[in-house]
Amino acid sequence: MATDVIAVVFALEREAAPFRKLARGLPRVRIFVSGVGHANARDAAKRLLMESPTPSLVIAAGFCGALVPTLRVGDIVTSPRIYTAKHLISTPHEKRQLAEHHGVDAVDMESSGVAAVCAECGVPFRAVRVVSDTVDTALSPELIRLLSGGNVSPWKAMRALVRKPALLWEFLRLARDTKLAARNLADALIQLLGERPA
Repeated sequence: MATDVIAVVFALEREAAPFRKLARGLPRVRIFVSGVGHANARDAAKRLLMESPTPSLVIAAGFCGALVPTLRVGDIVTSPRIYTAKHLISTPHEKRQLAEHHGVDAVDMESSGVAAVCAECGVPFRAVRVVSDTVDTALSPELIRLLSGGNVSPWKAMRALVRKPALLWEFLRLARDTKLAARNLADALIQLLGERPA
């Protein structure tokens, strides 16, 4: 039986952290961190829908890559304008191809996994994503390798920087852009829920 509980699923804690702080005073909100990728998101959605009470809404939230030039870092994108890919989309060419082939504005790696489970269980679903890289942002192969698991170990990052010092600028850009994106996402989710913490 559905209640007024809302479940918000993020892939990474760094996506969730600003919202977690804002949502402390919202007892009807439950936050889940699934891990990166479609399979992890699907598994997390299955687990959360087996818990009681069943949510009245499940939101897949987190970072996304822009596929169109009108979207900037920090902009919010909602379903159905989001495509879920099986891997990180790293080049402007690949991003533009996705936009043309699928008629979407942004790409993530989890939303469709959560959506599929919600559809199977008859639970309302919505994706709310925030742009962390623009359509013209290219991610180097080295950075893709480091980010592929979701969490970058400091040791691996240091080794990568020793081999390729230019990665420092990518790291700094990524840190700046994801910090802004996570803050904007938290604000957008609070606004969507239509309430402020107590």
